[in-house]
Amino acid sequence: MLLLLPSVPVEGGELRLMRSVLISLQRVQAASITKQESLDLPPGARPALYCSNKCTLRDWCQLWCAYPSNTPTHCLISNITVMPTYQETNMADVLTCHTTRPKDLATHATITAGKQFMSYPLRVKENLLDGFYNYNRDHCFHTKSSNRNRWFTLDFGQPKCFQHVILHAVIYDLAKKRFNNVQVRVSNVTAVTPPEDFAAYDLFGEFHGAASPGQVVEMKSPKPVCARFITGQMLYNNRFQVCHIEVF
Repeated sequence: MLLLLPSVPVEGGELRLMRSVLISLQRVQAASITKQESLDLPPGARPALYCSNKCTLRDWCQLWCAYPSNTPTHCLISNITVMPTYQETNMADVLTCHTTRPKDLATHATITAGKQFMSYPLRVKENLLDGFYNYNRDHCFHTKSSNRNRWFTLDFGQPKCFQHVILHAVIYDLAKKRFNNVQVRVSNVTAVTPPEDFAAYDLFGEFHGAASPGQVVEMKSPKPVCARFITGQMLYNNRFQVCHIEVF
């Protein structure tokens, strides 16, 4: 379900597209920023419009929920990143919320990657494609440091068309070493040896130098690109750590 709501509660306000998504209350509350505000509605106001405005007025807000869903008394405003394609597994405390993120291709694609840094067993490659990111370090993917391991590949199963690839760097100071000189390439060719043969793929975009903590890197093509595979590779000699991927 889509909501096209004014960003301010007056006539002529800017319209903002928000998409409905089911997500566990527990996940929302585990985000680094989640605020609960009383739903003190003026006469004739709708909870959806009121909570949407609360979110729009905060530049960090990525998700809002009228809580509880059946008879709302509060707005939950959160910086958790939730994709519209996210599929909640914990239905015991599920909420109907609205996300500012676009519908993307990365959620639930197939991923392969270099070897994981096993000192952090929760930082697996599947975290990149589960459809949400709560800014917890353990929700990131963390590779070993050798050149053979600083990469990932997404497989859509068939060619898909897109213009944007978004990568989230880690939120702490080591971002300058763990997300540094990153290339994104695309292809429809399946039989390659990673990462040596990635140079044969078409360059989609690149990020030069070191990321700042929590930096969101967006690579954009001037026109749609159609490909089955997307690869990301860090050329800097350190462990590669990326926390969330969006493709649309």
